[in-house]
Amino acid sequence: MRREVDLGDRKVTLVGTAHVSSESKDEVENTIDEVDPDLVCVELDENRFESLRDESGWKDMNVAEALRQGKGSILFINLLLSIYQRRIGMEQGVKPGEEMLSAVQKAEEKEIDYALVDRDISETFSRVRSELSLWEKMKLLTLFYMDEIDLDVEEIKDENIIDSLVTELENQFPKLSEVFLDERNRFMSEKTLENDFNHAVVVVGAAHLEGIAEILESEKKESVEQLDSTNRIPWMKIAKYGIPTFVILGLGYSFTQIDYSTGLQGLSFWILSNGVLAGLGAVIARSHPLTWLISFLAAPLTSLDPALGAGMVAGYSEAKFYPPKVGELETITKIDSYRELWNNQVGRILLTFVFVTIGSAMATFLSIGFIASLLAGI
Repeated sequence: MRREVDLGDRKVTLVGTAHVSSESKDEVENTIDEVDPDLVCVELDENRFESLRDESGWKDMNVAEALRQGKGSILFINLLLSIYQRRIGMEQGVKPGEEMLSAVQKAEEKEIDYALVDRDISETFSRVRSELSLWEKMKLLTLFYMDEIDLDVEEIKDENIIDSLVTELENQFPKLSEVFLDERNRFMSEKTLENDFNHAVVVVGAAHLEGIAEILESEKKESVEQLDSTNRIPWMKIAKYGIPTFVILGLGYSFTQIDYSTGLQGLSFWILSNGVLAGLGAVIARSHPLTWLISFLAAPLTSLDPALGAGMVAGYSEAKFYPPKVGELETITKIDSYRELWNNQVGRILLTFVFVTIGSAMATFLSIGFIASLLAGI
């Protein structure tokens, strides 16, 4: 799929690809040969480009340190997306992102300048994490955990199908669509226009093609950092700090203003629900029994700390005491089934992070209801 955009003093040829399609790779190379541009832009950031080029992204990673830095959800979402693309790509005999590398290689071969114009993947996933509600995150997790994908890769480049896919995405996950599509469309358009060129070939996923074309045609240089967030109510931040505050104040009030037994009842429910459900999450992830114990003990405390999560502590402990072997770091980049995550220590570490987080979150909401019922019974 191609789209020509005339900017007056310069031109842009957009190529929309299916990311895991051999036909897309050929189309990219043929377009560069035909157009003979003085600039090639690709939908990659520096980190993803280096990872695709040398395939060392996971092999060189310190998983425990990444979890300690709060990157657990970013790593897990990235892994889910990689497996999703790999499952499709294996049917096509093409590696995910190969058409992007092909564009760069063709540019180097013809001595054409190239630019990486996508937003850093860590920033994009951080935006997803902050924008999606807990329910949307769980729904997204369920969506990715499908055993069979009946999909003709080449058909997804069809404009009508892309429109329907984007529409479905917007209906189910409006914030996800905004972060993955709209914001990145603006970002990539701006990064492209920052370069000096007479005629540029811009290689992007098919879902981005129309959005970027519209922005380029209007030459709208609206920065993602300037997105209007001043009128939004920061619900996630309110919940992050409001829930622990409510629990602490509610338990304190129960002990001091009602009676000791009521306070003890609320505190016991908080400790046991958090400990049991977080521990159950560690069991489901098939982590080490020591991690089960750490999850049980840590969850009642970490759930009261906005900066620290039970999943982070559990995942870090599993990675620190039972780190993945070199072979597991290498094979994590090759698995094509979500079930295989349980057979790889990197996968078990990230599953521990996810399921312990979910268990602790469920316990927190149950506890809020229980404590509220105690206070309402005054």
